[in-house]
Amino acid sequence: MVKGKVINLNPTSSMYFKIGIKHYEKGEIELAIKRLRQALELDSKNIEIKFNLAGLLAQVGDFESSNKLLSELTKDSPEFYDSLFGLGCNFFEMGKFKEAKNFLKRYVKLSNNIEFKEAAEDLLDFIESQEEFEKEQKEIEKYSKLLERGNFLLESGRYEDAVKYFKMILAKDDSVLAARNNLSLAYFYMGDVQRAIEEAKKVLQIDKYNVYANCNLTFFYSSIGKEKEMKRHLKVILDIKTHDSKDKIKVLDTLIKLNQHSEIAQRANELFEITREPYFKHIEAISLYNTRKYLKAKKIWEYLKKNFEMPEIRIDYFLKKVDNVIKTFEKDTIDYFETGFKFLEGMDEKEFRRQLQNHIDNYFSQTVEENRQKVIGILQQHTELNQKDQETIFNLLKNLPLEKPRLNLQAIAAIVWYVFKRYVKKEKIKQKDVAKIFGISQAVFSKWFGDFKELLLNKEI
Repeated sequence: MVKGKVINLNPTSSMYFKIGIKHYEKGEIELAIKRLRQALELDSKNIEIKFNLAGLLAQVGDFESSNKLLSELTKDSPEFYDSLFGLGCNFFEMGKFKEAKNFLKRYVKLSNNIEFKEAAEDLLDFIESQEEFEKEQKEIEKYSKLLERGNFLLESGRYEDAVKYFKMILAKDDSVLAARNNLSLAYFYMGDVQRAIEEAKKVLQIDKYNVYANCNLTFFYSSIGKEKEMKRHLKVILDIKTHDSKDKIKVLDTLIKLNQHSEIAQRANELFEITREPYFKHIEAISLYNTRKYLKAKKIWEYLKKNFEMPEIRIDYFLKKVDNVIKTFEKDTIDYFETGFKFLEGMDEKEFRRQLQNHIDNYFSQTVEENRQKVIGILQQHTELNQKDQETIFNLLKNLPLEKPRLNLQAIAAIVWYVFKRYVKKEKIKQKDVAKIFGISQAVFSKWFGDFKELLLNKEI
C-alpha cells in the first residue's frame, strides 16, 4: 500500500462551472449548459452559476427556464440587480415589451453597472419608440375603419352620413388627406360646389401636388364653367409623375370625365401595361378614335377581340364604327362609357367604376405575387433551400399581407426563415443570429416579427 496524500476525485460545483465556461468559450453551448446544470445541483444558491446558466439558456431560446432562474435570483438575492437586466433582455427577445420595460426600468434605477446600464437604456429607448409606433398604428387602424365606412356611405349615395365620418376623422387628425379629399367629394355630390372647392384647397395647403385634390378641383371648376382655374389644375395633374397605380387611375378617370382625348391614350396604355386589364386598352382605342387615329384604334380592338374575353364590351360594334367612319369621312366621337350594348347605356358609368375596382384587385394580386418571389429570392441569397423547403416557406408567405406598401422584404425574409427553422424544422435558433444572417438589426427583426407573428404562428405549420 502506497502511503501519501489521498486525492479527492469527487467533482465540485466549481469544477463543473470551470469546465462549462471552457465549453462556452469553444462555442459548445449545449455542453456548457449541461455542466452548469451539474454545478448548480451541487451549489443551488450560487449566484454566479445561476446567472450564467440563465444567460446560456436564453442564448438557445429557452426563455422559460432562463426566466425561472432569474426570478429565483431576484427573490433570493434582491441586491443582485443584474438578474433584473437578464429578465428585461429575455422579455425583449420574446417580444413582451411591457414586461421588459418594467424590469429594465427597475434595473436602471437600482444598478450601478455602467456596461449593462447603457445597454438597458438603449433597449428602453427602442421599446418606447416601438410603443409610440404601435400607438400610431392603432390610430391609423382606427382612422382606416372610419374612412372605410365613410367611403362606403359616399359610394352608396348617403352623402350627409359620409360627411359625419370624414369630419370625425378630421376632428382627431386634420392631416388625414384621404378623409378631406372624400369630404370634398361628398360636398360636391350634395351640390355644395364652393364648399367642395374649399376642402380640396385645404389638402393642397399640405400637399401642393396631391393627385386626388388636383383632380377633384379640375372637375369641380369644369362643372361650374371656370375654365381658367380648371386648366391650371389640369396642367398640374398632367405634369405629375407618379408610380402609384391608384393615382394613375384617378388621373385617367378625370381626363375621361373632361373628354381630354389627346391625353388619355398614353395613360390608358400605361395602366394596361401595369395591370394587363383589357378595359384600359379599350379606353386607349376610344381615345385614338376620338383623335382620328382610326387605324390604330382598329388595330387595338382587333387585338382585344383576339386575346381577351370582354363580355361587357361589344368589340364588333366599335370595329364597325371604325369601318364606317373611314368609308364616309364623317366626323365622329365615341363616349368613353359606351359598351356597344344599347340596353346597358344607363349603367355605363357604374360599369366603368366596377372595371376600375377589378383593376385595383388585379394590381394588388400581382404585387403580392411579385413580393413573394422577391422574398424567396432574398432567402436563396442567404440560405440553402431545397424544393420542399421553398414550398413550405411559400405557404408561410401566403399568410402575410404582402400587398401593403413600404414592406421591408429583407426583414420579412428573416422572420419567415426564423419561423420555418424554429417551428417547422424544430431547430434551436436565436432571433439575433437570424437578423445577422439577413443583415438587419435586432430591433428591425423584432418590429416585423411583432407585426406578423400572429399571422405566421396561428396557422398550422
